[in-house]
Amino acid sequence: MAPATDREVVLVVDDDEQMLRLVKRVLERAGFDCVAIGDGGAAHGAAVDWRPDIILLDLMLGSTTGDAILAEIRRDFRTRLIPVVFLTVRSSLKDKVEHLLAGADDYVTKPFIPEELVARLRAVITRSTNTRDLNPLTGMSGNTDILREINRRLTANERFAVLYPDIDTFKSYNDHYGFLRGDDVIKTLATIILEVLEAHYSPDHFGGHVGGDDFVILTEPSMAETIAAEVIKRFDEAVPGLYDAQDREHGWIEYEDRTGATLRTGLVSVSIGIVVAEPGSYDSAAALASRAAEVKGVAKRMPGSRWVVDRRRAPEGHGRNR
Repeated sequence: MAPATDREVVLVVDDDEQMLRLVKRVLERAGFDCVAIGDGGAAHGAAVDWRPDIILLDLMLGSTTGDAILAEIRRDFRTRLIPVVFLTVRSSLKDKVEHLLAGADDYVTKPFIPEELVARLRAVITRSTNTRDLNPLTGMSGNTDILREINRRLTANERFAVLYPDIDTFKSYNDHYGFLRGDDVIKTLATIILEVLEAHYSPDHFGGHVGGDDFVILTEPSMAETIAAEVIKRFDEAVPGLYDAQDREHGWIEYEDRTGATLRTGLVSVSIGIVVAEPGSYDSAAALASRAAEVKGVAKRMPGSRWVVDRRRAPEGHGRNR
């Protein structure tokens, strides 16, 4: 787990012990917290455990390479958006272009000038914070990254499930309690989604926040309903704590519609549409997202928290199919 500090955390991966000590000393003097790893094989796990603000990664690491580690980091929903800077003796323009195109955020050559190294790391962190495709409320992958990942899986002819969670009666909650508390409801669901994906980890997992109270989960089809059930269970358990005592006791809230009429609505719940994308079944992320939204709409017409599986693509023998 990450250290309890406001300082930015840098994960440094280099199999040269002397270089590792030097980089750690330079970065800590510059005000960073530094996690130093000498084994490239442990780099991905360290990134998952520490969730650093940036990773400084040596390109040549004995039995593995910085390129291979970068690929692992970018595949994992937990680490895919952490900026990565390569540290290497290779200084040709061709090398720099190749590795930047592979997904690295910058490139520092050895021997490095300490002030330049620190400046480059700070610049990458700032640029990444400002430009990464993160939803600003939840810090999850935003629309561009969601579409990119769906299209990647479609192009690769992968078989995967799309879950489309949405909060029911959210607008009335927002109108009643205000947008700040409405944001707390959205962040509660975001946290639950990430916790469930961690608890039932698979390298096929991906979680994103479309915007508002809409989310997207990608996973392997065999895990789709398990994940949906666990998200619903945890969200329903958290719902009472989102309400004032009187509203919680009533089991409903009152609000005014646009005409001034007083209406009542029940406590928030979550509806999830599930679609399994078979290889070749969808030609675009937009078409798949549209189908998932349609199936989610079926779940929303039912009372309480529900998930619905598109029966045309769901495995046989599973409950709650449309």
